[in-house]
Amino acid sequence: MDKSVARSQSARSLSTVGKIAVAAAAVYAVRKLSSRKLERQRTRHAAGLQNQVVLITGGSRGLGLALAFEFGARGCRLALCARDEEELQQACRLLAEKGIEATPLVADINHQPETKFLIERIIQQFGRLDVLVNNAGEIQVAPLEALTLADFENAMNLMFWAPVNLSLAAIPYMAERHSGAIVNITSVGGRVSVPHLLPYSCAKFAFVGFSSGLAAEVKSRGIHVLTVVPGLMRTGSYLHAEFGGRAKKEFTWFGLLGNMPGLTVAADSAAKAILSALERKQYSCTISLPAKLLIGAETLMPDTTRTLMGFVSRILPDAAGPTSKGTGKQLNPQSNSAFQAFTALGKQAARTFNE
Repeated sequence: MDKSVARSQSARSLSTVGKIAVAAAAVYAVRKLSSRKLERQRTRHAAGLQNQVVLITGGSRGLGLALAFEFGARGCRLALCARDEEELQQACRLLAEKGIEATPLVADINHQPETKFLIERIIQQFGRLDVLVNNAGEIQVAPLEALTLADFENAMNLMFWAPVNLSLAAIPYMAERHSGAIVNITSVGGRVSVPHLLPYSCAKFAFVGFSSGLAAEVKSRGIHVLTVVPGLMRTGSYLHAEFGGRAKKEFTWFGLLGNMPGLTVAADSAAKAILSALERKQYSCTISLPAKLLIGAETLMPDTTRTLMGFVSRILPDAAGPTSKGTGKQLNPQSNSAFQAFTALGKQAARTFNE
């Protein structure tokens, strides 16, 4: 090969290598800057929550308590609302062990006058309300034949009308300051109706609609609304759920499904995801891959999804034969070692989050 040709090829090779090196250096620099920017944003967002006044309904246990730990770790001033005073006091003790102070407020938010009074107490005691977390809820598991009209009314009162009333009471105070956030904890059951959870799904569907529309209505008043759509979470709440029909069989399938790794998300992980979404000013936050896949299937293939749900309904326990009612704690078969082993993660979550 001619020496001049060889030199020319060598020069081109060096030039190519140089370009690749420059490109790699540029990509590295961009990534480094992006990483630093994200870190600054996280720090700024965390600082933005410092000293904010946060009211969490259903804050004495489960996801509500997990959220209290996360808000408290960011330096927020907490008020926890629940119906059971003893549970509230225990939740505050658990938070105090982590150096987090919380004010317990006993109230039954099923009653509209109490929701207005609750918001007024927050304003009087703290001077403002920065974040309202509508989290309170109850799960009832039973086939349609075992349900009554009262079951639907109770679900709507707690998981639709209560957050509506609380939001409407809080909005004027937030709008006056042109600042505030409302976090609505809905459910994948509010996007895809699941068999044997009909009252729960009805209330959550209504709540999703309210939350999504509310975000648009109050944005101009400086109020941000986050709609949270969690899938199955390991909070220990299966022990407080109510079961009807062939209650023991209902508890068994729900307890196993609600604590299965891969299908469920740890409560503290869910709480972190919710606060991250709030800090980033997201309008929606769907938690868990199974929940996203189920919602996607319902959106893209509604007929197929309904057919699948019909199959699920057929294999779940029916209401034939002797029926009963009970909570998960009452029905939990302590003598069944296999069941206890499969629900070990749920039991651990129950101990951690006061269930």
